[in-house]
Amino acid sequence: MATICFDLDGTLVDPLLGVKHCVARVCREMGLPLPAEADIRDWIGFGMRESLGRIPGLEEPARLEEALDRYLDAYREDGVFEHEVYEGVHMMLQRLKRQGHRIYIVSSKPGLFARRIAYQFDLNLIFDEIFGAELKGKWQPKTEVLARLRQNGTIAPGDTFIGDRGDDMRAAKDHGLRAIGVTWGYGSREELTAGGAELLLDSVPELDAWLKQALPGDEIHDAFTRAE
Repeated sequence: MATICFDLDGTLVDPLLGVKHCVARVCREMGLPLPAEADIRDWIGFGMRESLGRIPGLEEPARLEEALDRYLDAYREDGVFEHEVYEGVHMMLQRLKRQGHRIYIVSSKPGLFARRIAYQFDLNLIFDEIFGAELKGKWQPKTEVLARLRQNGTIAPGDTFIGDRGDDMRAAKDHGLRAIGVTWGYGSREELTAGGAELLLDSVPELDAWLKQALPGDEIHDAFTRAE
């Protein structure tokens, strides 16, 4: 059995609609200029405090904290419900679980929200654990998150990390994990390659096919229950 870590945003689910709406609400309430969609897309996978800080008018720390609080309120109320699971993800994950693999979400978004989104789409019934950031903590590169998971024995060299940003790939390489980049998310092929991706896959079916080849094995659990 293998251990596979998945990034969340841009890998399993598309968060763009929710993020856009929450940023728009903050800008409307605080009289700030609305960033272009291309800029908001670049924020996905990184810390929201740091991202909001790029908006003109949020240079003062107190005002930035107010914007972050407003964003988190909007995200809690509406944003978490405005996500879409990429087609084919459920079937792929369910098969991995039936094979008995250990699978984890390792997200840069607050763990509270990552778990809520997973619950909303029944992904919590599939994953062994969901790891996320602190609600208002400073953004941490994934390599720091994986360092903690490696220290406590959750992951080990030779395991697999699948994500859509260069930061995911760098983290995987730092800890001896196979770095698998997916191109349907928010990182470019160039970003993923520069981060150290050893393989790029362009669709969920391509990822599923690669996992079947890389991690062959019988399905040892009942197809209709979450067997531990």
